[in-house]
Amino acid sequence: MLGSGPIQAAMLGLTDIAEDYVHFNFTRREPHLKFPAFWAKGNDYAPDEDNGGNGENGLQQMLMQTDGKKIMLLPAWPKNWDVDFKLNAPYNTTVQGKVENGKIINLVIIPASRMQDVVDMTK
Repeated sequence: MLGSGPIQAAMLGLTDIAEDYVHFNFTRREPHLKFPAFWAKGNDYAPDEDNGGNGENGLQQMLMQTDGKKIMLLPAWPKNWDVDFKLNAPYNTTVQGKVENGKIINLVIIPASRMQDVVDMTK
């Protein structure tokens, strides 16, 4: 489950599990490889890129998910993680803001007309 675990946990809203999996993916070190963000081979070659990609995708899914035109923010984001973010959403939309103490601040949606599609999942 660790391979795609961060993505699946985030999409299910399992914040604690997503947090653990993302942390594992970004801190795991393979002693036989030169760089700390390289992972041992999974099925084909080293370094295995899937683990890092799954960690990155999981992190983004924790921060933002979309369903049709709906943009759901912080569906699985840990309350104790602060972040500055800028992500692309469907329909040529940019979502930018900051999370402090579990609250979204400085939220900018471009184009502004898409603000009506934003759902703050912390509420």
